[in-house]
Amino acid sequence: INSAVIPASFGVTAGATRTAGGGCTGANNAPIPCDCPPAPNDPRFLGGLASLLTQGFFPDPSVAAPIDLRRFNDAADRSVATNRDRATAMIQVMQSLSGNKGQGCPGVSTPVLVAQQRTGVLG
Repeated sequence: INSAVIPASFGVTAGATRTAGGGCTGANNAPIPCDCPPAPNDPRFLGGLASLLTQGFFPDPSVAAPIDLRRFNDAADRSVATNRDRATAMIQVMQSLSGNKGQGCPGVSTPVLVAQQRTGVLG
């Protein structure tokens, strides 16, 4: 995985915004698990991303990859379409980080990726 095409920060730091009730918040003060998001260089995140990009899906075939490994890793390609697909792939992995579909970090834990997905501008 080419780290040059992964934002240096996802916009929220895991555990940094604890609430009085013991939970944590992400973008727009939405509740998120306190271990979300992982750091951009977290082995679980990078491993899930590698699986998605090489297998064509993650965590199961119902969640198809929007981009392949070659296109994801091509740092010279900064097109809006490719940057959107990169963000979508990273969000897909976040949302199923446990290895089970839908059991991971919600999009509000990664506002930088959500913005990249919307605008196509690398975060």
